Amino acid sequence: MKKIFYIIVFLLICSITGQTQSDAPISERKVPTMNGHTFPSSSHLGSSFITTHLQADLGFGLTSTLKIPGIVIDDYEIFSFEGQILFFSTSVQYHQRFTPWLSLYLTFKMSGRVGTDISTIMADGVNTLSGGDIGWLLRITKTEKFNLTGTINVQNLTGNFINVSDYFEDIINNVPDPSVTKKVPAMLIGAGIRGAYAFNPTYGLQFQADFDYGETFERSITKGYFSAGLIGDVDFLPKHNTAVGLALGYAISSAPEIVMGEGGLSHLITGKIGYTGSDDFELGVQYTYFNVNINSVDDKPFIRLIKKWLIKYQYRHNRQ
Repeated sequence: MKKIFYIIVFLLICSITGQTQSDAPISERKVPTMNGHTFPSSSHLGSSFITTHLQADLGFGLTSTLKIPGIVIDDYEIFSFEGQILFFSTSVQYHQRFTPWLSLYLTFKMSGRVGTDISTIMADGVNTLSGGDIGWLLRITKTEKFNLTGTINVQNLTGNFINVSDYFEDIINNVPDPSVTKKVPAMLIGAGIRGAYAFNPTYGLQFQADFDYGETFERSITKGYFSAGLIGDVDFLPKHNTAVGLALGYAISSAPEIVMGEGGLSHLITGKIGYTGSDDFELGVQYTYFNVNINSVDDKPFIRLIKKWLIKYQYRHNRQ
């Protein structure tokens, strides 16, 4: 009930403030706009628009109760646990627009997972990824309703893994120089496409597809990573004068910041509610439901209610 109350309050504030916003012409607005439609940001899909802006987001979430298998001796299982795993992520990205068809972006990001009690920490450890990327956004084509850009980027990530169970397993298997902690760097290069289509001032659609190739968090192994997704949105400001936007999307990804060191594909379903009444910034809350591989548990768990607080500030530039 508390969450429903907060959502109702948010909608009322947006409805009131939406009526007090500046009626700046569409051509003069700083936020990404086509055919009268303003496109929202997403933490899993990058923007296809060449603008100067700063974006930050923070997310966290929990798995459902997981069963972590123990050791079976004479049909009896010992040292098995049940518990939850906490996921968290944060990122800050800056885009600098040089020309109407070219921009540079820099990203710092960190994500990780940790058990919520001693048993799950002992079984799954503490796993974090940190690093960033640098890339170029290049416009391919743009019309009144459609925008398409390409990306080229280089990522540098570092994985820090603390795992007690793996340490004892290495000792049993006589692995040379066993350690509780592992620090593994990885570098990747990639390319992709991003696009947006505005049906009318109320409805819009965005999509993205990326492929990266490089090192994994298993030493001396290289592989490719793929991610793709789309998101549709509704902006109530143009027709109803209510500064609220809703978005629903789907993505599939093997990106290391999502699947960590286990690999595999994750399917992500996202929903977002945001404030659309400002020409200078964007603010919203995004919920994500997705699944990942975790080697320490029997099943492939789903992570629910990942809360993403997104804020994006736009800088003014001369439109061409």
